[in-house]
Amino acid sequence: MNDDRTHGLRFSPLAADDETTVVQWLRLLDDSAGDVPGAAPPCAVDMRGSLRFPPPATKLEDWVVRHDGSDGFDGPDGRVVGALRLALPDGADVARVDQLLVAPGLRRRGIGRALYERAAGIAAGHGRSALAATVVEALPGGPARDAGPAAFAAAVGASRASMPAGVHQWLDLGTHDPLAAGVPEVPEGYSLVTWGTITPDEYAVRVSVLEQSLGDESFEEVDEEREVRTSYAREFETMRVGRGRRAYHTGVVHEASGRLAGYTSVSKTTGNPEYALQGMTVVHRGHRGHRLGLLLKLANLEYVLRHEPGVRLVETANAEDNQSMIAVNAAMGFVPYERWVSWTGLVGSGG
Repeated sequence: MNDDRTHGLRFSPLAADDETTVVQWLRLLDDSAGDVPGAAPPCAVDMRGSLRFPPPATKLEDWVVRHDGSDGFDGPDGRVVGALRLALPDGADVARVDQLLVAPGLRRRGIGRALYERAAGIAAGHGRSALAATVVEALPGGPARDAGPAAFAAAVGASRASMPAGVHQWLDLGTHDPLAAGVPEVPEGYSLVTWGTITPDEYAVRVSVLEQSLGDESFEEVDEEREVRTSYAREFETMRVGRGRRAYHTGVVHEASGRLAGYTSVSKTTGNPEYALQGMTVVHRGHRGHRLGLLLKLANLEYVLRHEPGVRLVETANAEDNQSMIAVNAAMGFVPYERWVSWTGLVGSGG
């Protein structure tokens, strides 16, 4: 194994076929699950799958760190005490820190900084100039959140990014039923279609275009034959299936053109029957103004609950400046719980 010892800590890549290390890593995820109160518990099937199936057009670097019993650390030698996941999107200058975890009983002992320095070194080795990460912060008047992650980011030389924060919202179906009044009527000239985890061939190209352009790209500009072979939707499905996730989609078709004008997606992990994730909802720019976003979300929620009756909690997130979608969510009963704030640090600035 490609081990590297630094200051009494031993770094090594996390490989999907290293069962002993994977089990310790999963235990670390479980032990850290309370860092963000109310978050969905980690799903072992999903996390194991993530080691083999990265997001589209992204390379993942997964590392763990153990201690060797020196430098005042306690506990069994060789135990995994920290983990790092670095995402390297194709063609980007920035590496994204998707996971930087330290065992709860061993925090504030320099392990986190060592992980950050490792992330910076990996990023530099891939030609990236900066690291980016998302930090959870409390909303005004919302539940308290640990200020430690933001303080850590500042301590290693990172700073808050200028981009809008994300608003993390939850819908509790035990206290609010957005389907009590039923699903709204479909506007004249449109019809709804549904599909599961795998997108039908007839919609795969347009799903890819809608998602990647957020509905702003003209379909006439798309070389459909090229897109079919390199469809973003297909790459995303490969990741989703590999991680054991199920998905439910509702789309809206413009009947005159036969084209998919928008769609929405909800996904689920294998191990959390009560939890679901409201993913992308997008309507093409030429079809906005008909309240299709709300229609899609409500129709899809009904579709989800027919197949997943155990779902009780649905989470979603939107940029703070996406007020139209936040309003749609509020109309459904989603409640904001926290902000997701982006931080960036130049590679080498915090070491």
